[in-house]
Amino acid sequence: MSKISIVSPGSAEKRQAPETRWRPPPIRRTRDRLPWLLVGLIGSFIATFIMSRFEGLLSARVAVSFFVPGIVYLADAIGTQTEAVAVRGLSLSHLSLRHLLGSELRTGFLIGLSLAGFSVPAIWLAFGDFPLALAVGLAIITAGTIATTVGLFLPWLLSRLGKDPAFGAGPTATILQDVLSILIYFLIVQVLLR
Repeated sequence: MSKISIVSPGSAEKRQAPETRWRPPPIRRTRDRLPWLLVGLIGSFIATFIMSRFEGLLSARVAVSFFVPGIVYLADAIGTQTEAVAVRGLSLSHLSLRHLLGSELRTGFLIGLSLAGFSVPAIWLAFGDFPLALAVGLAIITAGTIATTVGLFLPWLLSRLGKDPAFGAGPTATILQDVLSILIYFLIVQVLLR
């Protein structure tokens, strides 16, 4: 025999549809997200400042600038994959930072190495510039390795600080990875393309 529940007319109005319980109003969502995006905006100013410090290099070798978007994108993509693993692990309470850190560092290095293995010959063939190709490859390897560290550590840190890693990890990790990737790339280029 199935149970029948009787609902009084007043209580039906107090109940919320399931989708409205988990989805706060736009003002609250804006308030939760905007501070993290402001961090990203400040970080983009820092990235611009870093690039401006290498203006002479960019003027002398314009081709160096062609690879900035690709290096930044790859670091972001590698970091985003790691963030997804970290946030899922946090939500399931299965994340052991010590266990995952070494594993993710190796994973980021191997992904970077694989992507560099494709990139170096292609850039060398297209531009006829082996030092530039090597600089891009080394930047991809280094940025990929660092991106996994940032992508893993930041959600864990935010969770430990009582912040929601779903809001803060993505934008903050993205701008950290962007700034570090640009800095790494230009430092490598400066050494190899003197």
